Amino acid sequence: MISLVNKTFFITGLGSGIGLATGQLLTSYGAQVAGTILDKTQAAATAEFCDHSYVLDVTDTASLAAAVQDVTTKSGNLDGVIGGAGIIELKTSSDTSSQQWHKMIDVNLSANFELAKIASQHLGADSAMVFISSQIGLVGHKNAAAYAASKAGLNGLTRSLALELADRNIRVNAIAPGPIATPMTANTMAAPERYQELVSKIPLGRLGEAEEIARLAAFLIGDTASFITGQVIVADGGFTAQ
Repeated sequence: MISLVNKTFFITGLGSGIGLATGQLLTSYGAQVAGTILDKTQAAATAEFCDHSYVLDVTDTASLAAAVQDVTTKSGNLDGVIGGAGIIELKTSSDTSSQQWHKMIDVNLSANFELAKIASQHLGADSAMVFISSQIGLVGHKNAAAYAASKAGLNGLTRSLALELADRNIRVNAIAPGPIATPMTANTMAAPERYQELVSKIPLGRLGEAEEIARLAAFLIGDTASFITGQVIVADGGFTAQ
């Protein structure tokens, strides 16, 4: 049984999808949760379980640092961070502008690099970081060169941080989900032919649920995973086993 009583966690992308499901689950395990949301429309969803949500752009490092500092000061401790904020745009490399490339890298990779630097100033021993990566960072995608690069970079960042922070007993892991039924995949789910084509490639024959990824994040962020670090754990219904 996972218990996170008296633990405090900071989650980026708390307002929807995997971040929202994770925040709700961690709270049910007794944790205090805070994090970033995209806009005020997401505040209602987080208000049910979270006292501190911050409307900010995760690429704004100063604002992100101020939010993490505020949470740490108010709670008296910080036991872990989850980098859940991310964007995706399905375009070939030739159709991707330099601006779109840099935005993908900035949100999916650089913001997590900065989150790790900020959090490492506040985290003590027996704490953890978890980043939400993607199976596409492992296998590639013909219409998502920028996204694949950002997530592959995140995997490398995860492994390197795990080695760097091991002597402080701060564990660092990533989760690489396959397609998950969240707002990020809403357009695909709304197009029957695209949806069926996607599902046909997944051995378990369905998309994952945000709550399934949240359960894995809860395991990795808590003491139950005390000997796991530097790993990119795939949850993709068997896609990468093929």
